[in-house]
Amino acid sequence: MSKAKSAKNKAHAGHPARNPSAGASKFEDQVRGAMLPYVAALRAYFNQQHSPADTEAGIEGLVTLLTVHARLREKVAVSELNHDALAIQFKDLRSIGDEVAVTCASMLREFVLFLAESGRWSGSVEEFQAVFDLITAQGGQSPVQVPELDDASADERWAKLPMVHTARALLEWVGEGREVQPTGGLLEADLVAAAAAIGLEVKLDATTTKAAVWNPEAGTAVASIEQLPKVGAYWDALLRAGLLTKQLEKAVPTPAVAEALNADSGFSARGVKDLLAEGIYAHMLLNGVETKHGNMVTQMSAALLGKAGSAHPPRTEAAFSVPAPGELAPEQEHLQPLFEKTVPAAQTLLRAMEAEGLVRIGKHIRVPRVLRASLERALTRVAEQLLA
Repeated sequence: MSKAKSAKNKAHAGHPARNPSAGASKFEDQVRGAMLPYVAALRAYFNQQHSPADTEAGIEGLVTLLTVHARLREKVAVSELNHDALAIQFKDLRSIGDEVAVTCASMLREFVLFLAESGRWSGSVEEFQAVFDLITAQGGQSPVQVPELDDASADERWAKLPMVHTARALLEWVGEGREVQPTGGLLEADLVAAAAAIGLEVKLDATTTKAAVWNPEAGTAVASIEQLPKVGAYWDALLRAGLLTKQLEKAVPTPAVAEALNADSGFSARGVKDLLAEGIYAHMLLNGVETKHGNMVTQMSAALLGKAGSAHPPRTEAAFSVPAPGELAPEQEHLQPLFEKTVPAAQTLLRAMEAEGLVRIGKHIRVPRVLRASLERALTRVAEQLLA
């Protein structure tokens, strides 16, 4: 976002997305009028992440973008965007320059998140998904800020993460190797033992249909790895990080990489833990404890994590609040059931991450500094997979 700020300041002198010859200006007064009912709330939302000057520049930039969008649609509607018109708009922006397109995508991404989080999005859920995916793809940037940490500080921070100790415990259980499925997945017969290795007491029951829980109660019955998302996330991350390699019918520890995971200091130790964290973030977002609402929970959780890794983390109360019945404007009332289902699901997912040390939830939601690089790569991977 820091790169986007300097570009936003150009809005005062004439935004780069404006094409004076395009005839968009006739819509500008209508756009400003349509934004008037919520511009104060939008300003407050932007001020949580930007300086007042950058906020004003960003709002002016949005007016320009929405004015051009209205011309392309031949319709002024500032509480929802049209995917096809937006695709044309970004094609024009790319012709001006990639930096311009990225900056504009950053503005629009914050704007549509504001519309969604404040209950002002008036389009359909499907339209929101299509527009959000397009903007995310065009942005190519993450709000995550990756700080510089000296080696000693990084080693100390990694050592405190529950995630590292859990991964070590599962790798120790593997021992010299475990028979696995052709895909590399755990055998059903090993689910109970693998779970026990990381502190989960479950029993195998092929008939159970219980929902997946990150930390199930002792004695919970499970039928498959899908009902043990914690085991699945760590097993997948061990494979992706190269801690395990598949040899014939077995998953076998990679000696040098396994040694690095068990070390408390050193470049290799930090590197393998970083790769492991990336894998767990990505797996949890894509295969988390709540999947029946499709990509919406993933997108909402990823957006919250992006903010949690920024210089301006979200307030927990606001992030996890669900609009009460009657709070939404009439044109947004159809979104009430969506908020009631996806916000608690996103909260459940982030609480699971909290248990692993991947996020800290207090007055604000924050991602530990040592995990920022892992998170940034994971969010890129998740976005690519959703768009694919």
